Amino acid sequence: MTRTGIRSRSLIPLAGFAAAALVFIASLLVSGSQLLHQADLESNGHRMGFWESSQALTEAQRLRAELYRAQHLDDDGAELALRFEILWSRLLLLDAGREGATTYPAIEQVRAALPAIFTRLSRVEALLPAVTAGNAAAFAEAEELAASTIAELAEAHRTLNQDRQLTAEAASLGLRRLQATFAISTLGLVGSMALLCGLLFWLWRRAQRTLASAAAAEDRARRSERLLRVVVDALPVMVSAHDREGHFTLANRALAAFRGTTEDRLLGRLPGDADGEGRDIATALAARAQLPFRETEAEAGDGTRRTLLTTAAPVGEEGGAISAVVRIGIDITERKAAEEQIRYMAEHDSLTGLANRMLFTRALSRALADGAPVALHLVDLDNFKDVNDSLGHAAGDALLLTATGRMRGCLGPGDLLARLGGDEFAVIQSGLRSEAEAEETAARLVRALTAPFGIDGALVQAGASIGIAMAPADGADGLALLQRADIALHRAKGAGRGRSLRFSAAMAAEQAERRLLEADVKQALADRAFEFDYQPKFRVADLRFAGCEALLRWRHPVRGAVPPDRFIPAAEAAGLSLRLVRHTLRMALRQQAAWRAEGIDVRVAVNVSARHIVSGQVSALVREALELEEGRADRLELEVTEDVFIRDPGAAAATLAGLRELGVRLALDDFGTGYSSLGYLQQLPFDVIKLDRTFVAGLGSSTRTERIVDAVVRIAHGLGASLVAEGVETVEQLARLREIGCDEAQGFLLGRPMPAKALALMAGSAAAPEPACGAAGGQALTSAA
Repeated sequence: MTRTGIRSRSLIPLAGFAAAALVFIASLLVSGSQLLHQADLESNGHRMGFWESSQALTEAQRLRAELYRAQHLDDDGAELALRFEILWSRLLLLDAGREGATTYPAIEQVRAALPAIFTRLSRVEALLPAVTAGNAAAFAEAEELAASTIAELAEAHRTLNQDRQLTAEAASLGLRRLQATFAISTLGLVGSMALLCGLLFWLWRRAQRTLASAAAAEDRARRSERLLRVVVDALPVMVSAHDREGHFTLANRALAAFRGTTEDRLLGRLPGDADGEGRDIATALAARAQLPFRETEAEAGDGTRRTLLTTAAPVGEEGGAISAVVRIGIDITERKAAEEQIRYMAEHDSLTGLANRMLFTRALSRALADGAPVALHLVDLDNFKDVNDSLGHAAGDALLLTATGRMRGCLGPGDLLARLGGDEFAVIQSGLRSEAEAEETAARLVRALTAPFGIDGALVQAGASIGIAMAPADGADGLALLQRADIALHRAKGAGRGRSLRFSAAMAAEQAERRLLEADVKQALADRAFEFDYQPKFRVADLRFAGCEALLRWRHPVRGAVPPDRFIPAAEAAGLSLRLVRHTLRMALRQQAAWRAEGIDVRVAVNVSARHIVSGQVSALVREALELEEGRADRLELEVTEDVFIRDPGAAAATLAGLRELGVRLALDDFGTGYSSLGYLQQLPFDVIKLDRTFVAGLGSSTRTERIVDAVVRIAHGLGASLVAEGVETVEQLARLREIGCDEAQGFLLGRPMPAKALALMAGSAAAPEPACGAAGGQALTSAA
């Protein structure tokens, strides 16, 4: 063989080593790069500015509402100034971090618009005194500037929300790519080790042949051995060679460092079997073939436990005899830890550390697989949104963490607690001995979450509602069980919250019926299938016709007459309540116009929800209906219940004052049955107080009731309001009301609810039919808006 050929053959080991090292290093670099990229995506998932833009938008809307209040009400401007300062502080928070902070295009785009917003708000601030003083021009300019600011903040909020969603999607995609990259990197590591193993076999065989060759080849053998030594010591993996008895004949630098010793101390010794080293050598000798790669645990020289990926292969002579065994091991502890971290991130909630929906779904499927009893609890924190909105997201996070700790304390060691999202949690309870055990666990959770939470130095009342579903009784698969627990949860929240309820078949049937009813209500609105019956009201003194109350009716072609206490909640659940109020107001005004065309002027009372009064939505609906139907505000009367006292008296007073400015009459319905408060009654501007039928029923039979009615009449007259008695059914009741001084009355004795044509005939006669002696009998129909 020529010298060139020998030199070429000498380069083969170096080329093989280089290829193996390149594959190994490339695998590590790609894995590290992907891990850093994923960490960057995870950190960018928590975008700055989204909460600040949401708060700024909310405060801008409140400022605009306060502008209206300052312009139209007698206000000293203090609340308006406070709202302005709060909005300014929210915008400063949104603009914070401009210098030296990590930024991204979406927040920079939003911040670029802030100078113009600050300029407009400075002008608004200058206009505030004039607005408070009632300057209409200043109010118009300030309102226009506020509207422009709200529009820009709304656009900024949408931009930041879209950016956050895109970042979250990128992080999710990056996580899947990272998992794929680690899988490919593992293949690269295994491939490089296989290549190194083959290279070592080749070098070992060459060294053996060299040692057995003639003295002329002895120099080449020494060079090959030195080359082998350099290659073996340079490898970032642990390499050892053993004779047939297992004694060390070679140990590279990486193996000696791992063992915390030197090669000289290892040579000639038998390997321990803590990591299966001796077993691998014996197995490779017996199999006469390379062993598959496997993971094993080993103790390093410093006492730490490490994870190794190992293989062993026999070294055969030319005659086929096995003379030695080479064993290779690579420390993959860090890679395994990274894989575990990725798996943990994919399966757990980042805030609470609880199982997320993905891990929860798998755990539920495993728990249901053997058919044993399992309870699923869906837990919803009742007032989490209020805490989040009033105290901020940091307080909301603190509440979630504290609630998580309390729930863990209520569960057994085999139970799984998961966070499904927002303020919704789930508990998988296995190994149940009875259904009562699941209900006891739910009761403990409710009690634990009902206790006040200390958040940022303040006591916060949260509470929780829980829906329970049991397997296999309520469902054998995870999806069915989850759906039924959700049905029970919604029933618990609808029943007043702060409680737990077990799913029943009746709940599912009722939910299906509610959905059908909601669809029917929506169709009825589209078809204008709702109509009014009108119950007349008369002056008690002379029984002259005084007006009527419009009672909403729905006669379904299949269901028949559907009472308001069924279709009104269905409309609210379907988000149709505002449409229903708009429809009833316009329908009442159209009927008034039709009666006026016949020469009959009738005052009509329409019921409206206290919720819509508190929200301020009724004012706009009434104004719109009066304009579209060209109605007379002084002939329209709105009846509200005492719920306005409970929900928000301040907001209710503002709305009622606005309705009074429109000229609409206001009536307090069912007085005495709810949260009656003379203090609130003095503040809220009612024209009419309607005495509930429960008091009227006691007239003539209860002296205490008559005294209460007499006191209510005096209170109403003292406040400048008239008193209307509901549910008058006997002549004696009517007589007592006349003696006490009641202004108006309605009831079956005087007239039942009737169609518009019948009421027109009664109004034309201007008096009630002469009441017969005795009770009229029957039940009054429920009125509704």
